[in-house]
Amino acid sequence: MTVRIKKQQQGVALITVMLILALATVLAVSMSSRQQLDIHRSANVFNFEQAYQYVLGAESWAKQILKRDYDDNKTDSARDDWATVLPPLPIEGGQMSGQLEDIQAKFNINNLVQNGKAQDIYVERFKRLLRNLELNEELAAVIVDWLDPNVESSFSGAEDNEYLSFSPAYRTANQAMADISELILLNGVDFETFEKLRPFICVLQSESEINVNTASAEVLSSIVKDLTLEDAKTLVEDRDKDVHEKLEDFLQHPLLKQKKVKKEGLSVSSNYFQLNSTAQIERISVEYNTVLQREADGNVVVVKRSRGIL
Repeated sequence: MTVRIKKQQQGVALITVMLILALATVLAVSMSSRQQLDIHRSANVFNFEQAYQYVLGAESWAKQILKRDYDDNKTDSARDDWATVLPPLPIEGGQMSGQLEDIQAKFNINNLVQNGKAQDIYVERFKRLLRNLELNEELAAVIVDWLDPNVESSFSGAEDNEYLSFSPAYRTANQAMADISELILLNGVDFETFEKLRPFICVLQSESEINVNTASAEVLSSIVKDLTLEDAKTLVEDRDKDVHEKLEDFLQHPLLKQKKVKKEGLSVSSNYFQLNSTAQIERISVEYNTVLQREADGNVVVVKRSRGIL
């Protein structure tokens, strides 16, 4: 009897030891997995910070390029050094790429309303741009209502009474747009419309001119009444061969000479640019869009920096 009890106790002890070993193994594996996760997390944080520093370095490079361009000439075109597309550059642990684009090649949405009032010249130009893109020109009135300070709906526009019926409900901004992504909130703007419009518009807090040396055919066609898209493409081809040193050079083109082109809001130089930079370190890739302003003395400052795109 005593021998049987002793064997039973030995069996229980063995099972207990096995359970303890199993538990210790599970804990060891868990601790090792957590340690590996912490190591990867720390590496990702370090790589992200390193990539971000490279982005800041790209901004410094862009500032120098734009300042040097200002010192060299007073016009901006696709022939300038800042417009050169750089191939991906190798960096420690990955690669870096960056490209400057002229924001003033695009239509500034905030130009539609200045000092609380709709600006007819910009409204008409924007309507022509919408027609060029085969979009509903009534969108111009919707945007004006979003920007202007009053709560009275214009014809085919939309004010608070429209947006308060949405779920979730919200009100119009009644002020200048802070980011192009605000367009998604507007009545009648779906993602397809936004994607179609985005390459040709921008959002700047102050009124800006369109640079005729860098604007696309769609934008050029919008600034001149009765200028077809095909004629605008001809303007682009001729401009790329011979950059306009003065606005008058552009206005004297045979396709424009007989048209009454309003000079307001047009220029051959730019003050606002966007740097699109991407840095990849190991598995981490970061993309930043930085809006740069070149001031009257040629000094370049960062206006806005955002990560990624919508």
